[in-house]
Amino acid sequence: MGWLITIFKLIISLLFDLLDFIMPPGIGTIYDILGGFLGLWLWGVPGGLQFLEIIDFTDRIDGFLPTLTLAGIYSIITRGKD
Repeated sequence: MGWLITIFKLIISLLFDLLDFIMPPGIGTIYDILGGFLGLWLWGVPGGLQFLEIIDFTDRIDGFLPTLTLAGIYSIITRGKD
């Protein structure tokens, strides 16, 4: 059952990053802030990297970086390597 939840979380991350790609400027910054909290909730500290997208105030460059999806993939790869 754990892998099913992980796949669901990864799908949420993919959809979030897809919507981030098409967000207009201004709204995208608010979306990035909300995404940071979503990332923390889904993936923990690696998901908090989503907050770095706030730095791009034009909201153009950060749309090409699927930060939340990459944080999810990183979390999946490093799971259990403590």
